[in-house]
Order: sequence, then C-alpha cells, then structure tokens
Amino acid sequence: MKKIYMIRQLAVSLLAFFILIWAFFKNEFIVKIIISPFLICSFCAFHECLFLILNKIKIAKIFQFAFRISFFIYIFGVLLYAIYYAISSQSYSLFFIIGIFIIVIIPFFKNAFFHKK
Repeated sequence: MKKIYMIRQLAVSLLAFFILIWAFFKNEFIVKIIISPFLICSFCAFHECLFLILNKIKIAKIFQFAFRISFFIYIFGVLLYAIYYAISSQSYSLFFIIGIFIIVIIPFFKNAFFHKK
C-alpha cells in the first residue's frame, strides 16, 4: 500500500515539476523568482519519493532536507516582504498578522530542523 502511495506522489510531483518548468521559462524575471522555490520543492519531492521507492533512505533524507530548506526560504522571504511592505506603506497593523504568522511557523521550523532523536 505504501508503494502505491509513493508512486502516486511521484507522478504528482513530476507533473508539478513539468508545469513549473513551463511556467518558469514562459514568464518574466520577477515571476521566475516566485516560481523557483516551488520548482525546487517539486524537484526534491520527486527525487525523495524515487529514492524511497528504491530503498535509498539516506539519499531520500538529503532531498527531504533540501525540500524543507527551500520551503522555509520561501516562507521567510514572504514574511520579510510583508514586513517591508508594512513599513513602506505605514500599515503597522500588518505587524500583528505577521507576528501571528511567525508564532505559527516557528514550531514547524523547529520540528523540521531541530527535532529530538
């Protein structure tokens, strides 16, 4: 049953990867910057599933780590842009929403990179 799930996830991540590659080369520079983390995440998800199917656990963990790094770079990039936007447009009430978002994200970040064994 787990192999069927992995094969389905492999197909979905491969499809997402091809769609993102198409979108990457069809758009302008700023859109390429926005698409890049998703492209890296789909690439890493595909390879993680592939190596899990092949029972190469150590290599799969490397791609899982790369996926997490790309995902959190994107999240913190969005947060930094939101902070910049809040300061430049003088909408300081946005800091309340940004603070809540940071409080929610920090446990996920700790669990992704600093979990106890």
